[in-house]
Amino acid sequence: MTNAAQQSSRRPVWVWVISAFYLLSAGWTLLSFALIFSGTIKINAAKDVYFASLTSVDWFFSLSIGVIGFAGAISLFLLRRLAAVLFSVAFVLNLTLTAFQTMRTNWAEALGGSGLFAVLFGWVILVAVILYAHRLTKRGVLS
Repeated sequence: MTNAAQQSSRRPVWVWVISAFYLLSAGWTLLSFALIFSGTIKINAAKDVYFASLTSVDWFFSLSIGVIGFAGAISLFLLRRLAAVLFSVAFVLNLTLTAFQTMRTNWAEALGGSGLFAVLFGWVILVAVILYAHRLTKRGVLS
């Protein structure tokens, strides 16, 4: 294999970082829910009310957002241009579900100030990942 072919087949460092972040994030989220629902971790009253107010539709979309984001990370790791689309869909669904839950539940109260900051920070990261995936697509790294 020539040096140019080796260079083009190597994953950029940020692809590794993003993929690892999403893998760890998905694992941490699943573990957190398991600990909460098993009663191992006690949650405050506001969070308890919030979880009780969630419908099967809320859970379906929450799970869908996670699966789509994870699929986006896998697509990015495999250097597929579908990654940008998947991350974008996850972002739009996330914004939509958040708006819906903000109007219908005590979402903001359950999160608290630091939780709201974490959500905003997560959105900033997701937008950066989307822009990065689009840039990789334009450069021909993602096929």
